[in-house]
Amino acid sequence: MARRKSAKKKQQEKELYTYLAVVIIGAILLIACMRLGIVGTFLYNLFRVIFGEYFYVVLIYFCIMAIWHNIKRFKKSLTVSILIGTILLVLALLIWAMLPYDRSLSGFTIFESFVDNIPTYFANQGNSYGGIIGALLLSVFTILFDYQGTMIILVVMIIIALLLMVPISNINKIFDSGNKVIEKSKELLTSDDEEDDYEEDEEEIVSNHMPLINTIDVDDEPISTNKKSLFIEVDDSEEEIEEVKPIEKVSTKTIDVENKSTNVKTNAKLAPYVPAPLSLLDPLSSIKKSTKNQISAREKGERLIEILENFGINAKLIATHIGPSVTKFEVRPDTNVKVSKIQSLSDNIKMELAARDIRIEAPIPGKNAVGIEIPNIESTMVKMKELMMGIPKEQDDKPLLFALGKDLMGKNVYCQLDKMPHLLIAGQTGSGKSVCMNTIITSFLLRCSCDDVKLLLIDPKKVEFTPYHKIPHLLGPVISDPTKANNALKIVVNIMDERYDLFSQVGVRNISVYNQKVKSQTDKENGLKPLPYIVVIIDELADLMAVAGKEVELSIQRITQLARAAGIHLIVATQRPSTDVITGIIKANIPSRIAFNVSSSIDSRTIIDQSGAERLLGNGDMLYYPTGEPSPIRLQGVYVTDDEVNRICEYVNAQRTPIYDDAFIRLEGVDNNENTAVMSACDDPLYEEIKDYVVEVQKASASLLQRRFGIGYNRAARMIDVLEDKGIIGPQQGSKPREVYLKKENENKEV
Repeated sequence: MARRKSAKKKQQEKELYTYLAVVIIGAILLIACMRLGIVGTFLYNLFRVIFGEYFYVVLIYFCIMAIWHNIKRFKKSLTVSILIGTILLVLALLIWAMLPYDRSLSGFTIFESFVDNIPTYFANQGNSYGGIIGALLLSVFTILFDYQGTMIILVVMIIIALLLMVPISNINKIFDSGNKVIEKSKELLTSDDEEDDYEEDEEEIVSNHMPLINTIDVDDEPISTNKKSLFIEVDDSEEEIEEVKPIEKVSTKTIDVENKSTNVKTNAKLAPYVPAPLSLLDPLSSIKKSTKNQISAREKGERLIEILENFGINAKLIATHIGPSVTKFEVRPDTNVKVSKIQSLSDNIKMELAARDIRIEAPIPGKNAVGIEIPNIESTMVKMKELMMGIPKEQDDKPLLFALGKDLMGKNVYCQLDKMPHLLIAGQTGSGKSVCMNTIITSFLLRCSCDDVKLLLIDPKKVEFTPYHKIPHLLGPVISDPTKANNALKIVVNIMDERYDLFSQVGVRNISVYNQKVKSQTDKENGLKPLPYIVVIIDELADLMAVAGKEVELSIQRITQLARAAGIHLIVATQRPSTDVITGIIKANIPSRIAFNVSSSIDSRTIIDQSGAERLLGNGDMLYYPTGEPSPIRLQGVYVTDDEVNRICEYVNAQRTPIYDDAFIRLEGVDNNENTAVMSACDDPLYEEIKDYVVEVQKASASLLQRRFGIGYNRAARMIDVLEDKGIIGPQQGSKPREVYLKKENENKEV
């Protein structure tokens, strides 16, 4: 008895130790998964390196096997076949997780590449896939069977594992139950067929006992041949219902069909708008993170310090930031070094590092360091789907949020147009300006309903906004005529004034407060409707300024100064950043700007009031200068392909058709609007006197009117424009004087 008790005690102690081990392993697993402290972070990274991203599945498997093997009442059910089957499943999981690593590699190069990237996995960067075990197994399998053969082997491993884990008797029961389900379904089908036959027989009996049906025909055909029209055209069914009133059975069927068809139509009209899903964007490819940029950055950082020392500048490299296309080195010089001296060495640094171009930020705002930006060896494309999936939760409900790109830290950058509140985009051809415009519009289509945001697109080049001609977000047709675009801007000014009149009547200050008030029950009774945000996007400002520069400038000035509270925002783009296009008035009223690559530092100063844009790399490399920032931020813009834009537009167009505002359909008669510059000049008290003087002397110029009447240039130029618009004088002909059409004799005759 004593021996039996001692054996029993040993078994109990063994089970106790097993439970303790399982609890400890569970605690370690919990600490590792939650990354609690230094130990948790280290264990998390260690497990990821060994077992990959599914390490918790492997550790849980070890816990279950330990309990199963060491506890007496469970040990009998653990067989060798079950153990082998579970091991095969775990190994198949690790190999499957390792498959997307890098399909261009095969054999032991997979294992070697994974080992080279172990430091990055310990730094919690990148995807560890199937871990070092999965990398080793995949290396062996690709040598033996290649990738296609490996997929076949994985399927075979899973089937063998299931056969080993599930007893054959249970498998037979599964097949038997499946056969029973098939037999029952066959019986149900045969019973339904018998019921259908019974209904057909019943209909034949009814038709034989009702001779009235044969005498009442539609289009000389019996009703029995017109049954199909009940399900195709509702109007025909209604005629049949009215004529065949004595037959209750037929009339009830037709009424049911009619109700169903009308319900479908009303639901289609009232269906809510659904923004385009992210699945329409190109999927993110799992590309292996290259180490070339890291190796190059390490070498160039050391070389940079040596170059500065050669010119007598003692400095220290304090940080290195590897962005998508540019690496930024933060260098801290000694206190006796002038910052301007480092800036003067930009060409020397560029030559010594054999860089395509460099940009020096001296100093970095908020830091006692100088930033030196050097292009990467390999540039990484910033995909639209990655940024749209990474929108922070606190910004997800912002209606005018759009993705812009990634900074040098690799951080996603988003913009809220309602806080900017307007945006100027400039850069030479091929620098990424059009892609940036597509990114902004695509962001609105992916996030905003056509009831919340309306777009007015002005495309003087006639080709940039071609995919967006039928989207339901349009406030009016896409405008390509510069004259109509000028009139459209005047209508936007009128809409702004009307909204402010409405706000004053309701007693609110901006559109957000107004829309919140409309949602209340009391204001719904007053007939108020929510107002959508309006975004005006001009693709090429230079063409508009060439046709009607002063009027366009006046409209842009009014919109940018006053339209923020009314929910109207302006995005202006141009590829000619000169002072006659981006005037001082436009720059003063659009503080948020984006500069792409330009040809000279003069153009860079025109856009962002400082040089630097001439050293950008193109292909989406930009300087983003938002409101309130001390200096521009260098970003790599989002790249959205034409196929992605077309897929999104097709999805959006299929939901609704655009409902245009009538004011934007007929834009020819806007010149007679009293809010335009022409009418304001006609109301000038000197207009009639200036007109008589021009007819009398048969001359007309702004300088002549300035000298004769003692007025300013702007007022005189407006008078010249009005006289030309009224047909009194002719257009300007270079250095020749303007021709006066109205003669003094004609004027006297008219009088």
